[in-house]
Amino acid sequence: MQWLKHVTVDLIATIVIALVVFFEETVVLEYVLYTYTVLMVLARSFTLFSSDFRQITRKKVSQAPDWMYHLLYALNVIFLAYGTYFITAAAWVFIWGVAAYISHRKQL
Repeated sequence: MQWLKHVTVDLIATIVIALVVFFEETVVLEYVLYTYTVLMVLARSFTLFSSDFRQITRKKVSQAPDWMYHLLYALNVIFLAYGTYFITAAAWVFIWGVAAYISHRKQL
């Protein structure tokens, strides 16, 4: 259960996405969602194309199981698609895909 603190930010992101999609009075959270999504897309893009950035961001401590990240990213995409935030959902598909690719490369 040590890994729970490593997924805290992802859990918070999923909660924010759910709040934005299911409640209409969340204009500020909508901007938080867009900002965080853009930052995540940039970080995943740098990670994908830069081995130096990959080494900087590599975690040295116990990580959460892969299924937890897949579950959270799937929920993010499903919530956003349900709420008709299609461009943001596509960005989260990209984030999810790059994370899965990098995780797969580490296992090889």
